[in-house]
Amino acid sequence: MMNNNGNQVSNLSNALRQVNIGNRNSNTTTDQSNINFEFSTGVNNNNNNNSSSNNNNVQNNNSGRNGSQYNDNENNIKNTLEQHRQQQQAFSDMSHVEYSRITKFFQEQPLEGYTLFSHRSAPNGFKVAIVLSELGFHYNTIFLDFNLGEHRAPEFVSVNPNARVPALIDHGMDNLSIWESGAILLHLVNKYYKETGNPLLWSDDLADQSQINAWLFFQTSGHAPMIGQALHFRYFHSQKIASAVERYTDEVRRVYGVVEMALAERREALVMELDTENAAAYSAGTTPMSQSRFFDYPVWLVGDKLTIADLAFVPWNNVVDRIGINIKIEFPEVYKWTKHMMRRPAVIKALRGE
Repeated sequence: MMNNNGNQVSNLSNALRQVNIGNRNSNTTTDQSNINFEFSTGVNNNNNNNSSSNNNNVQNNNSGRNGSQYNDNENNIKNTLEQHRQQQQAFSDMSHVEYSRITKFFQEQPLEGYTLFSHRSAPNGFKVAIVLSELGFHYNTIFLDFNLGEHRAPEFVSVNPNARVPALIDHGMDNLSIWESGAILLHLVNKYYKETGNPLLWSDDLADQSQINAWLFFQTSGHAPMIGQALHFRYFHSQKIASAVERYTDEVRRVYGVVEMALAERREALVMELDTENAAAYSAGTTPMSQSRFFDYPVWLVGDKLTIADLAFVPWNNVVDRIGINIKIEFPEVYKWTKHMMRRPAVIKALRGE
């Protein structure tokens, strides 16, 4: 659960289950393995309680309470401030200790390969891991502990000024740091293409590149954030606001409708092209296209092969059931598309955090 200050104790588990966990520790998050994580409450809540207590004390004093009560109030204020100071010091000491793991990494960075900063429940982090795995790049993942504030370590903030995951360091390019998942995916496929001459998960055609970019930006700006907000208002917001849950869930459905239509058009074109002996019957409507042997054949958003435009959706597609959307029933083409990608060995490896 979450309060107004971003503190929470949450206990969601199972495949890619937790998204958008608060303000202070905010990250779009979700997980592929069974995990439990608990966020401490205290400092911010105490600030509010202290403020309320202080206001009451001042009001009591102004309303003519006797000297004994005034002294009691003054002592309460002093005690409260001292407790607050101790808590701040404890948090500062904890942060200093926990940052040591991050500091040590930056002092001894690898000479080659990639380092991915992610979180055990971050779909955008798994998105990058999927592409790294598909391209066969050597990489290591550092799963940051938001509870311990590792995403606020100065060294990590120097990599990602937004202090969020994912972030990537390309050690082969003088420790180049890239942040924002879409930018990372584009860097990886372009680098692979430049080094190998093979546009794997990408395209050597400018028109196709523009379409891949369009779908990628659609996913990062319209798909993921809407799912994140739907999950936030359903599970983590301090108050139940039915209109907010409905608004974001409806928007997720609208987004999936866009993807469903695009994939359905690709499906129809593929069936008509490959199933020539039955094409006339499909066109006339006398035979359902679902009877074609190519009806479950994989189709992709751009061209006739898998690209980052497709893979970017995978981790988020795995969590929409948590907001009451059943893609198998409501969006059958999206379901088939996702199923084909989820069966890929590189995707399985990445989602397992290997």
